Amino acid sequence: MILETYFEKVKLLESIFSSDERGVFCKPFNQNLFKNYDLESNFGEFFYSTSKKNVIRGMHFQTPPINQTKLIFVIKGKIIDVILDLRRSSLTYGQFVALEMTDDNKAIYIPTGFAHGFLSLQQNTIVGYFSSTPFYQQYDSGIKWDSFGYNWDVDKPIISKKDYNLINLDNFISPFD
Repeated sequence: MILETYFEKVKLLESIFSSDERGVFCKPFNQNLFKNYDLESNFGEFFYSTSKKNVIRGMHFQTPPINQTKLIFVIKGKIIDVILDLRRSSLTYGQFVALEMTDDNKAIYIPTGFAHGFLSLQQNTIVGYFSSTPFYQQYDSGIKWDSFGYNWDVDKPIISKKDYNLINLDNFISPFD
């Protein structure tokens, strides 16, 4: 099932999920379902991150011509996932949505033109990412985590040097229409 979010093109997906005495089975991606809803289904890369509690990763994206659509899901743990609209022509430019996600049956579909980041709420949280294009350092970009009005509600966030030095939203010139 595909659910709407604040942004028309960002989708919350309910995946096939079951658990029993053996453990858990979860299928966050089904190409036929994505094609039926006209969502990008050609993913060029899969990766995951493991984060300590209070780690903020983000707000990341790749710029054209190697921009990315992403499918994000929690493999283990709990996060607040934040999506920021960077599309210049959008009425919601600069606005964001924050969604709590756990290692249940939810995934978030994030099309190109949005920055993505999250706060890890538990120790050793594992987040999986499908990406429509591979990572290219020269197109890698981001918006500084504390520059667009979202209250992360964490006293001592753990942030990489790279993320700490990203550009503020007010100084960003978006390459996305």
